[in-house]
Amino acid sequence: MHQHDGQYFELSFKQFLFYFILSLTLDALGNGLSVSTNLGSAPWTAGAANLAHLTGLPIALYLGLTTVLVATANIFFARKLDWRRFFGNILFGILFSLMAGFFTSWFMTLGINHFPLWSKVVIDIIGLSTIGVGISIYQRVNVILHPIDDLTNILRFSYFHGSAPKAQMSNFFVAIFISLICWLLSGTVVALNIGTAFAFLCQGSIIAWSDRFVFPALVHGNMDKSHKDIPQQN
Repeated sequence: MHQHDGQYFELSFKQFLFYFILSLTLDALGNGLSVSTNLGSAPWTAGAANLAHLTGLPIALYLGLTTVLVATANIFFARKLDWRRFFGNILFGILFSLMAGFFTSWFMTLGINHFPLWSKVVIDIIGLSTIGVGISIYQRVNVILHPIDDLTNILRFSYFHGSAPKAQMSNFFVAIFISLICWLLSGTVVALNIGTAFAFLCQGSIIAWSDRFVFPALVHGNMDKSHKDIPQQN
């Protein structure tokens, strides 16, 4: 939804397509940058990596299971069954996984993982910040979302009165807990590093900042689908 001179307008199909492709690309690009530095992934990716390390099964399996389980959980948190939204979550998860895999492979071929430590830290932070910007855009479009980011949207407006940092940190608590359980069972932990801490502490604030300053005329739409509070900026 667009806001102009105090009036609200639904997005056209071309506008939706532009914002969707841009935000999906930013999200996948940021994840590719983050993963290629090997300095810590976002908490849910780290949780999947630790489950894979614990069991010896492919990480793709756990990323897929996460997509389905979180999409199912969203139905209960939203207190509304929306099959189009559920399958949209699954579709987004598939598209994101393919694009993130492409960008990760591309950045690995560029040798980012062999860069000096200080430059990898900068790249990791840029990547995680880019993820936050992408999430902000497609959460405001609010048509097709990654289920994890849809969960943040639901928590933000239905339980935390519009606070993106509180919603994102609450979302990440579960992912961090998964990694901790794996650590207790295996004695080792992977994919947790400075990038994970940055994502946990700062990504919600980056989303809130992007809501205000990146395409500020783009406001949260389709709130009746899964949220019950009037959006507020925090």
